[in-house]
Amino acid sequence: MAHKALDHEALSCPVCLDLLKDPVTIPCGHSYCRKCIQQHWDQEEQKQLYSCPECRQSFSPRPVLIKHIMLAGLVEQLKKTGLTAPLLTAAMQDLRMCPVIVKKHQLVAPSHKLQENICSQHHKVMDIFCRSDQQSICYLCSMEQHKGHDTVTSASERAQRQAELPARRALLLQSLQDKETDLKRLQQEAQDISRSAQTAVQRSRDSFREMALLLDKRRSEVEQQIRSQETTQLSRVQELQDRLQQDVTELKRSISELDTLGLTPDHNQFLQLYASLSTDTQSTEPARIHTGPGATLRK
Repeated sequence: MAHKALDHEALSCPVCLDLLKDPVTIPCGHSYCRKCIQQHWDQEEQKQLYSCPECRQSFSPRPVLIKHIMLAGLVEQLKKTGLTAPLLTAAMQDLRMCPVIVKKHQLVAPSHKLQENICSQHHKVMDIFCRSDQQSICYLCSMEQHKGHDTVTSASERAQRQAELPARRALLLQSLQDKETDLKRLQQEAQDISRSAQTAVQRSRDSFREMALLLDKRRSEVEQQIRSQETTQLSRVQELQDRLQQDVTELKRSISELDTLGLTPDHNQFLQLYASLSTDTQSTEPARIHTGPGATLRK
């Protein structure tokens, strides 16, 4: 019975004092039921500072809760068959092994990039390098999504890569010297091209200047010819306009006479006036205007 009591107490939630349900571990290392710690942090939401109910350590921003697979398995096993005290003790020691290792790590001076070295998923220092995925991870990552990968400490990976720096620097230096030589050669080539282009531009300017003088002379001759044709055609158009205006006036007068004649009540007077009307009013053929050189007004 003492063993069973020990088992139950070791896997109990400090908040509800019952066996852990959907156990999660927060950054300080303490474990709780997911629902219990969520409700506790919901009460602290307003001040945006989230604490551990057991050790009172505070976190900001609110940590992301990840299910603790090993604890969940122990709880389920305890529910089904029960664990003996020695077996439970060994299991709990395995759970505490990584935090102990972390406590033995050397502390480093504060850095403005410290947050970049914290795992956004587990809020632990990323002091392990996964060679399989070529990225820095924390110790919890190495036991979960990076389990079975080729991992080494960040310090070990740094030492190996730093040893490669001299050889890489020598290669880069040689490449730099080659590029600088090529750059000087291209600069000289650019200067030669510019000088050649300037000579060609000057020759082109001289040629086009002569052509421009000839074109300007020809342009003046063409403009004079166009203006002469313009004067002739405008004179003809003006003559046609005058004749048309005269016809318009006569037609309006004839229409007025017809309107007056139509209102005459006396039949004999109507016939006398009708016979005296201008013969122009009896013509219904419209005038036609033909434009272009030599155009005339036709009826």
